[in-house]
Amino acid sequence: MHDELTFDKERTETIRELSDLLFVVQQMGHRLADETHGDNYALVQELNETLHHARTCMATLEEQEQPQEPGTR
Repeated sequence: MHDELTFDKERTETIRELSDLLFVVQQMGHRLADETHGDNYALVQELNETLHHARTCMATLEEQEQPQEPGTR
């Protein structure tokens, strides 16, 4: 049986892993933009904007997972 502490640790690990994965995907998106020309460039740029937004959301989640002073969460 999982207790709340186990779920907290699993959630924190999942957030970290997803953040790491998004970082790699975002790097690949930048590389794709460097390699893309013509009509497809706008679509690749839109993709990179979406990936940037996802990373911003992940950064917010990571900040919220940081230990905080009692009574500040």
